[in-house]
Amino acid sequence: MHVSKRQAVHWMFDGAIIIKALNGVLELVGGYFLIYKPGWIGPHAASWAWILLDEHPGNWLARDIAHWGDALTLDTEHFAATLLIGHGVAKVLIAWGLLLEKMWAFPLGLVVFGTLIGYQLHRYQHTHSVFLGLLIVVDVAVWYLIWREYGFRRQEVGSKAVATPAS
Repeated sequence: MHVSKRQAVHWMFDGAIIIKALNGVLELVGGYFLIYKPGWIGPHAASWAWILLDEHPGNWLARDIAHWGDALTLDTEHFAATLLIGHGVAKVLIAWGLLLEKMWAFPLGLVVFGTLIGYQLHRYQHTHSVFLGLLIVVDVAVWYLIWREYGFRRQEVGSKAVATPAS
């Protein structure tokens, strides 16, 4: 069975958008969790990390989580909740439009996800986080797939307009 480049891009596009939609749902859940359980995450993350550090004192990830959890404030949680809910709503709305092949969703997705990539790049300059770097690579790949699919869609719309003679 021969798979065309167009079909392969479309399958990758669908998979990437489904993952973005699921990520958006998780962000919504996480944001609402922060609203309904304020002050819960920091102490629990820190105590879990300190337990790990007792068993494995050289665990750098546990040490970072412990310090993060100890320093987490309610203001930071409220900001994170707002950010997560906003991102979640945007991702779910855009993913819904893209999966339904709504033309408005393509440029909106390119702008919104492009802006988020720009912000992530700005944050990366300050943090040099490996996780953030990987997230940027994934988001750039998704952005590229949206751009390619949008190009294919515009070609299809253009070719249909040429094939249908004006009355």
